[in-house]
Amino acid sequence: MKMLTILAVASSLALVACAGEEADPAETDTTAEQTGAEDDAGGGDMTPDAVDVVEAASANDNLSTFLEVAVGAGIGETLAQADGITIFAPINQAFDNVENLDTLRENQEQLTTILERHAVSNRYLSGDIPEGETELETLSGETLTVINNDGLIRVRTAAGTEAMVVEADIEGDNGVVHAINTVLAQ
Repeated sequence: MKMLTILAVASSLALVACAGEEADPAETDTTAEQTGAEDDAGGGDMTPDAVDVVEAASANDNLSTFLEVAVGAGIGETLAQADGITIFAPINQAFDNVENLDTLRENQEQLTTILERHAVSNRYLSGDIPEGETELETLSGETLTVINNDGLIRVRTAAGTEAMVVEADIEGDNGVVHAINTVLAQ
């Protein structure tokens, strides 16, 4: 059900964006007058008022595999309903580098543990992460070390797997997503 909501929101946003590009300026002005709408300083943000982290991440095509796997493992809803969460979501290319991804998809318990390793309680925007190393407990109960080296953010598991944040601060109402370049499989 949540995936349908995500797809509906994404489709609606795409249709609105396409309609905005093709609209006749005279029609746009009339519509704005009829609805009483005014352009905002942000350039007409059409994002719904309440967007959870899963919906926010779904707007990023580079995180589609993470979302597919999370929903398939049954934790998409958990992430969407969390109250204050930070997700270090691997980009699609990171999943392409996982040799046994098909096998992992069949083992829901193991996949859930791996995905929970990518999330921590509380909202940590990149600017909130202190310089140096900070240890955080993941949803899987493991320790994840977040390293801020002059604004360059990396994450490292206890087993030593390390990933770099390649896109930070994808915000939702209930948390934030940081795209990383490696799946934290260990």
